[in-house]
Amino acid sequence: MTGHAIEEVRLTAFKSFHGAVLPLAPLTVLIGRNSSGKSNALDGLEVLSRLARGDDISEALESRRSAAGPVRGGLSGCVPHGSDRFSLGCTVSTEFGPITFDVTVQVEPEVRIVEERLTGPTASGIKTLLASGEPSRHPAHVVAAWHNGKPGPNPRAPFRKDRLATSQLALRVAGESEGELHTVWAGATLLTALTGVFHLDPVPHLMRQYVPARDSRLRRTAENLSAAVGNIQRHTPELFELLVNLLRGLADHDVERLAVTKSELGDVMLALDEGGLGLTPAREMSDGMLRFLAITTSLLTGGDGLDLGTAPSPEIERSLTLVIEELENGLHPSQAAEVLRLVRQAAADNATHVLITTHSPALLSALSGDDHQGVIVCSRNRTTGASLLTRLTELDGYATAMGAGSLGDVVTHGRLMREERGKQDYAEFDRLLGIG
Repeated sequence: MTGHAIEEVRLTAFKSFHGAVLPLAPLTVLIGRNSSGKSNALDGLEVLSRLARGDDISEALESRRSAAGPVRGGLSGCVPHGSDRFSLGCTVSTEFGPITFDVTVQVEPEVRIVEERLTGPTASGIKTLLASGEPSRHPAHVVAAWHNGKPGPNPRAPFRKDRLATSQLALRVAGESEGELHTVWAGATLLTALTGVFHLDPVPHLMRQYVPARDSRLRRTAENLSAAVGNIQRHTPELFELLVNLLRGLADHDVERLAVTKSELGDVMLALDEGGLGLTPAREMSDGMLRFLAITTSLLTGGDGLDLGTAPSPEIERSLTLVIEELENGLHPSQAAEVLRLVRQAAADNATHVLITTHSPALLSALSGDDHQGVIVCSRNRTTGASLLTRLTELDGYATAMGAGSLGDVVTHGRLMREERGKQDYAEFDRLLGIG
């Protein structure tokens, strides 16, 4: 079956959020004014994804050795003002029922897991499969209990408190009973879904250099774009031809072909053959063109073409959750509909979920009525300053506002940036979404 998707992220107490929920659809579009909390919401998903890889908390969130670098604001930046800890959670859908996970991380005076809970499906219904938080006699450990499905108290043992207990389950729980097998499977499924999150942050100036041809899994910054595209050209020529055709639609001049040139050392660099203009190497391409190539490459290849790292469990298929901030950066407004078409196609073909932020009225206006279900408005509570997340379709006045123009026009004029909710005109609402 296809990989298991992350259905929602719970921003229980994280940065500017208190008790907020970010629902995820095949296409989720996060909109809102600057400083409303959009990036903070994405950081919540990023933190969960990093912790799921099994590293200790400080290494996962603050290391400068990894390609991703430290999470925005570091560990201390994850904590809401006036607190010494942050709390996050998520839900992953499976064919047997939902898996839910929640964790609280203390940052001061020491970095440690304060509480962790994993629930999921068993033969006798949804159960708590792992509960961690009891102090241990050993200062580096915390006691966790796990579900084994047998009568009497669940077994318990010390786990390292500087990383997720869920990431330690496979090594600590033998799977000697059906209940333990359910527990290990749920933990592996959760970790697999979270490590399938890929935050694409293309940095054009890093793409303008030769790279080793074998470095073909696209990295977060897309610095190895030339090698990734070269790999597509060698192994999936039909996808390569599609990529070239999409590029032709973007360029305002003729593109005869997209070439992958080689240096004397065998390293590769992209180049455009523009007919009479000759070859234009990547070092001379525009930022917008390089960003478009990086985004398109990630959408066309799905998880198979991205540097996601080792999967926690080879037996469980890993779905991709692709995160792209400011999708429209460097792109002409006329390309908005084409980019959205690519996103929808990727979701259908590669079991990919795409989470984007945008300020582009053209891109928002290109969304269909069905897409509106996945649009989430981020705003600030004027009294508390906390960030709020609300489905576009649940905002007071949505139907009336949409009756006055496209979503791009509505957002441009600020008609939807309101915290108040009230009764809705559901007949008009249904008509606008094409339901009635």
